[in-house]
Amino acid sequence: MEPTDATLAFDATPSETTLDPNRATHLGLWREEATEAYSRYFHWDLPPLPDRYLTAMSAGESGSGPGLTTDRVADLLEPGYCPVETGIARAKDGSLCVAVWTPWPGTTPEMIDWWFGWHMARTDRYKLWHPQAHVFAQPRYDLSEVPGLTDRQRYVGNTSWVDEYIGPLLTRLAITFHDPAELGVGYDALDASGHGTAVCATVSDSDSGIELGRLVHAVRRTDYGSEMRSRFHFPAGTPELLGPPMLEHCATEMLNLAEFLPRLYAESIAYANGPTAELSFAPSDAG
Repeated sequence: MEPTDATLAFDATPSETTLDPNRATHLGLWREEATEAYSRYFHWDLPPLPDRYLTAMSAGESGSGPGLTTDRVADLLEPGYCPVETGIARAKDGSLCVAVWTPWPGTTPEMIDWWFGWHMARTDRYKLWHPQAHVFAQPRYDLSEVPGLTDRQRYVGNTSWVDEYIGPLLTRLAITFHDPAELGVGYDALDASGHGTAVCATVSDSDSGIELGRLVHAVRRTDYGSEMRSRFHFPAGTPELLGPPMLEHCATEMLNLAEFLPRLYAESIAYANGPTAELSFAPSDAG
């Protein structure tokens, strides 16, 4: 069978890593860890969130839940916007839904696919994303050095084990990435609607294996770059108090990543292609 973006493709069975249940973690990059060129993108201080996120967090649950659930992913492909693009809602079935809209100036969907395939291989890369919350990352299959894979093949079908703070709570998670076709939205349909990609995953507790929720980050092209329309769906019984810190966490990490991803991507691609390689976009687009 020819490899596709929906499957992992290897010349041989990949080596599966082992997750240490007694792993030690810490916030921040210690001096001896900040040894890579990309370490300069780690900045502990983060700007305050714009008012639109603070307003949604303080508003709490609304009555627009059905438009946020991951079983309504096809709604994202319609022109315009859903009734709630940033907010918290309780669906009719009792599940908790969180939506977050993020602008990505100068960023293409292809860059976001690259990020998800690149960052999960190392904890120091994961910490760039949210310096004040991310403490550990390990892929089930380390595909960072496997040649011939697309960026999607490096994460779709793979699991990223991560430890991170959601609000004050340290969580140990297993994020398993899926082909969006499993949610009824294939890559062709995404392209046709102007969405260059959608990152879809099931989130479980990495210690117990219990499923905690599902997520979708649908990325639509815009005249300034891209916009990300994120959806988190938690089962009935999930307390309302999870909503605001989940919204805050997503908004913070995505806004932070949007600030530097175009530059990081350009530098990484140029490095991979050799010192004479040209950047894939003008430097003015990377600011």
